Amino acid sequence: MPLCITRYLHPVRRSCQRFPPQTIRENCNVPLHVLQRGLQRLLLQGLSPHLRHQDYARLLDFIADLQAPVTGEDFGARVVSLVSELVPDALISLDQIHEGSQTYLFDHNSPLEGNEAARYLARLQEVYQQNPIYPHTQNGTKGLVRLSDLCSRAAFERTDFYNDIFRPLGVKHQVTVLMPRDGWITALTINRDKDFPQPLTDLLNLASRHIMLAHRNAELLSQLPTAKVPQLTPRERDVAHWMREGKRNGEIAIILGCSTRTVEKHVENILYKTASETRGAAVRKLHDL
Repeated sequence: MPLCITRYLHPVRRSCQRFPPQTIRENCNVPLHVLQRGLQRLLLQGLSPHLRHQDYARLLDFIADLQAPVTGEDFGARVVSLVSELVPDALISLDQIHEGSQTYLFDHNSPLEGNEAARYLARLQEVYQQNPIYPHTQNGTKGLVRLSDLCSRAAFERTDFYNDIFRPLGVKHQVTVLMPRDGWITALTINRDKDFPQPLTDLLNLASRHIMLAHRNAELLSQLPTAKVPQLTPRERDVAHWMREGKRNGEIAIILGCSTRTVEKHVENILYKTASETRGAAVRKLHDL
């Protein structure tokens, strides 16, 4: 049965006549306390005249899903999945870069897989500082930043970043949600072949506040005491070191002078001991210990 939330919509109706409660009842099915909190925040941020009531209903569903508790190592995959539903015609990635240790974590919904994805990520690590948004990661900027506001199209297309990162995926435009985190660059990028119209920009601007809040909550959850620090053997620590450097199993085997199967077994043990499902999650947990 649809939730009756009319009493929470009176201030919204006063602010925006295009937000009828009947449509909200039909289009939004989230817990009442979450909906109330989301509506209050949207009112404080200000409603956009470019958005329809259906857009706000989608946004409230997005906020409700985003508030499910996850730890920092699982945040990337979750936010990429949810933003992909909010903007289905875009390529989404969450880039987390620790420049001190040269750690680069990359969650994405691009079609790249296997060796192709590894080569792409290696090139991205080489040229990411050419992104016009990069200087804003160094001066404390947070929230939504649109690439086209920072650089002319002609100048951007002359960069290696555009030709090696954007062009192979057919991407021309990007907006980024910059999230503050000590020692890390954390950027959620939304990439399209078409420019971002004002309604979509407004929708993402409203969503960005909640993305940053969810990221902060995930980091706080990751800082809670854990039951036990994983105890790795000396060889597992060697493998973990090269995993952090972005090396694949075959490359690690050559470096350590052992078989690929031996490295695979060490990686399995590392994932088990860190209670991780992916290599990136294991690297992140070991780095934060």
